[in-house]
Amino acid sequence: RIIAIIPAWLWVFILFPMFLPFVGLGAWDQHEVSIWIEITYHIMNGILMLLIIGDYLKEEWFYVSTDPQYYLKQVALTVGLVLGVELVMLIILSAFGVNVTNMLELLPIAEMSVSHTPLFMIHYKPLFGAIALTVFAPISICALFYCLGFAPICCRNPWLAYLSVAAITFIPAVIDILWRGEAGLVLSGYLVCLPAHLLICWSYQRTDNVWTPLVSLAIVNLIMSIVLPFITL
Repeated sequence: RIIAIIPAWLWVFILFPMFLPFVGLGAWDQHEVSIWIEITYHIMNGILMLLIIGDYLKEEWFYVSTDPQYYLKQVALTVGLVLGVELVMLIILSAFGVNVTNMLELLPIAEMSVSHTPLFMIHYKPLFGAIALTVFAPISICALFYCLGFAPICCRNPWLAYLSVAAITFIPAVIDILWRGEAGLVLSGYLVCLPAHLLICWSYQRTDNVWTPLVSLAIVNLIMSIVLPFITL
């Protein structure tokens, strides 16, 4: 499965984004059209990753079914920590005069943006944007980052695994900068998402089950999809 995820990286972060301008030729400035390009991107990534790790998810679900209360507690703890840390970080940065607008643009957490930021997507298409970021993006992120860059290393060297996650989530940011520029926006998004990635990987290590980070990230994105449009009006 890990071997299958590696070429999927090329499709998700390089080939697919390069192909999209030809699909949306002349429509990038038409938000009613280009927003669907972004939503389709996340949905197709999620479906592709589900095909790759679907059997793994089925295997791990057996352990969840043996003690669902334990896993629900871990998910609740992870979601609370992620939201709390994100809120504290944004408040502290804002108190020191940092403009956190760019950071908010890259929330909820997505694997990468190709035409519009996640915040714009849930502002412009709240329902379908939230579905793409809550249902499909967490599957992509778990497969592309956590299953590939964290789990195989964590069983041997946990600290190195966290460094690996910080590195592997930075690669799409670099590709995104090369893809559309806007280094300030992209790097701000990387910095605001990194604590969430690390905490969610901690839940993966704690429970040794991929459903914990998957569900935790889905809930975090759902809450952000509901709350952020109101606080960024």
